[in-house]
Amino acid sequence: MSAQDPLLRKSRIAILLEGRGWWWTCTIVACLGLLSRLLFLADKPFHHDESLHGYYSHRVALGFPHEYSALLHGPVLYYFVGFFMAVFGVSDWTARLPAALCSVALVLLPLLWSRRLGRASALMISIFLLLSPTFMYFGRFLREDAFNTLWIAASLAGFFAYRWSGKPWQALATSVFLALQFCNKENAYLHVFVWLTGFAVVIWLFKRADFNRYTTLFGERRVSSSWGDRAALYLNCLSVFAVIYVFFYSSFFRHSKGALHGILDGLYRESLLYWWEQNQKRRIDGPFDYHSPLFFNYEFALIPALISGWIRSIKLASQQLNREVFKFPSHLLRNQSLIFACAVSIVAALALPRIGLTSEGCGISEWCAANFMSSVSSHRVTQFAQALHIMHSRHLLQIVAVACLGGMAVLATSSLGRLLDGFLWWWATGAVGIYSYVGEKVPWLLLYILMPLIALAGLEIGRALQGGWLPVDLNGPSAALTHHLDNEVVEEGQGRREALWIVSATLLCLLFSSWKAIEVSFVDSANPAERLVFTQTTPAAKAVRDHWLQLAQERKGSLPKISMSGDATWPMAWYAHRPWNRGWVTRQCYIWRTSNRVVILQMRLLARAENSLNQLVCLMRFKPHP
Repeated sequence: MSAQDPLLRKSRIAILLEGRGWWWTCTIVACLGLLSRLLFLADKPFHHDESLHGYYSHRVALGFPHEYSALLHGPVLYYFVGFFMAVFGVSDWTARLPAALCSVALVLLPLLWSRRLGRASALMISIFLLLSPTFMYFGRFLREDAFNTLWIAASLAGFFAYRWSGKPWQALATSVFLALQFCNKENAYLHVFVWLTGFAVVIWLFKRADFNRYTTLFGERRVSSSWGDRAALYLNCLSVFAVIYVFFYSSFFRHSKGALHGILDGLYRESLLYWWEQNQKRRIDGPFDYHSPLFFNYEFALIPALISGWIRSIKLASQQLNREVFKFPSHLLRNQSLIFACAVSIVAALALPRIGLTSEGCGISEWCAANFMSSVSSHRVTQFAQALHIMHSRHLLQIVAVACLGGMAVLATSSLGRLLDGFLWWWATGAVGIYSYVGEKVPWLLLYILMPLIALAGLEIGRALQGGWLPVDLNGPSAALTHHLDNEVVEEGQGRREALWIVSATLLCLLFSSWKAIEVSFVDSANPAERLVFTQTTPAAKAVRDHWLQLAQERKGSLPKISMSGDATWPMAWYAHRPWNRGWVTRQCYIWRTSNRVVILQMRLLARAENSLNQLVCLMRFKPHP
């Protein structure tokens, strides 16, 4: 390819992102990340999970060990937050500060990968993370998920960096972040399962396509090592993982029941068994497509890039099939009826009303059962649907459509040698299936679906910005991997026009999405009308705390005792954390008999209690379930 080839001419974006322009851009993103995560951090009332996390972190700051409980997830959060409280003091702001800093680090992490991804792609991934309403809201939220998303991204970044360069410290860093992930939240088992199966499928498809003359699986290894050196390195990585795991789950060998008891609880005895039981109970139940409205309401900025990426992958693979003889299953991309079936299933899944598989009045299900199934078959289908937590026909069509679309994208990108894209499509498809199935439907789980989708959207927009959908930075070491494929599909002018449309649509959606992020994180952060705002996030919790302190001033500094009962106590664990262990807070089953001046109880007890109480201090209302 000659130097005058139009594909080698840098786009204006690539020129702007050179030298000082790139460093100024990174500085602006870092400043916006700090402002969006740290500004007014303490203003939002504590959610009931935040309250519990803050309370137990404060105990760690006081010197008490934290013993693992599956309900409260892994111990990493409590020791990190407890350290910040011990160093910077105890307040609402310092309690949320570690989670906010992890969110800022997650925004900046793709910028460190600019040499491999291309500067435009790395920048777009960071911008999507920065302006995502879901990541911004839960990046200012004292939960494990702000930490966990950073551990996930860092562990994958370390793994791919090691595969690309072969430096031992990168493998060790991967072990550290992977151990932190396992010590932070139990869904690490699910993520590692999806990753391992994704690697296996992508490798198999790549080899079946016989496309290795264009690229290799993880790039060229710069440092070669013997089998013995690699075995020693892997053993060191396993040792690092084990040390971190043992220290955290043994409560740094201060567990009241012994270090081994805590380690086994974290390994399987309480973590896996408890959450499997909760999954069967469906403790916080919701529809199978619970995350769909969250995605379309808040993360619509990703849609143009994802559609463009999917269509271009299929288009590239189809045209390549006309020149290459691909083996099964790559040749399925020639089947236009399969692509049409995917489109029809998506339309049907979005258009059909919610028709139950087993409920009365289900026209489709009853007609199918009456005409095509015996009573035994119908019963088995019902059992299968219930086991998958599928309660409506539309949900079944949705998961089939997602599987078809994701599978075709994995097949196309892997066959073309775009193996990072193939892995991300597999991860996204698996995440949608897993978090649609799990028995707990809560908004923060959307983060784990968004991570691969944001990476895919950023890669696609970055390719468009770099000129004619080039897959990598022209100055990067992988610049020659696949750009000749794009030249075979579209001419320069046509490619740039299509890229302009996709980038314009994405930027317009980002404009509205950024306003939505500001609204839900700063304006309506405790408004139950927002789907991201979950149970017991209410300004009334702070009102109760302020009224309590006011009564203390009237009593010349003497705190009045609080009587609490039921789930209404959850948001107050943090706001009453200092006097909690000093006898100022009592739990009473028969709370209407109390003589205390501050009473917190559930609404179902209010009618029975208010006739016996001298005065109603404050009425605290919250959304019990979204």
